[in-house]
Amino acid sequence: MKAGTHRMKRAGGYSAAALVIALGGGILTAPSAAASTENFISFKNDALYFVDTCFEWQGSEGVLKTDCYHAKAKGASWKAYFPKDATGATVKVTFAGYTGGPPKTVTIDNVNENHCYKLEGTWPNFAEVLHVSC
Repeated sequence: MKAGTHRMKRAGGYSAAALVIALGGGILTAPSAAASTENFISFKNDALYFVDTCFEWQGSEGVLKTDCYHAKAKGASWKAYFPKDATGATVKVTFAGYTGGPPKTVTIDNVNENHCYKLEGTWPNFAEVLHVSC
């Protein structure tokens, strides 16, 4: 009976070790909070303005980098892909000649999906950034 108990303890130890290895492997391969480089932010300009967009890509330790697209005319479409280590983005949308207030700002915290926006407006004091379906 003593030998049977000993075998049972050893088998339990092997099971626990297998569980730790399995869980440890799962932890090592768990997806990170960083962006997929396939996800993007896109804009379509339907406004009667030239538009600048500046993307401030956020990472776990602050700003990763800034990318800007300048003077996009009515009818233009453009997109920017999330950098590999991005955890978010702040996009400053500036409508040239807009007199209705400061530039518009879009803040994105979910980097694991695409984000699409349509710009509308008429000079000099109407400008809007609308979140639309991709």
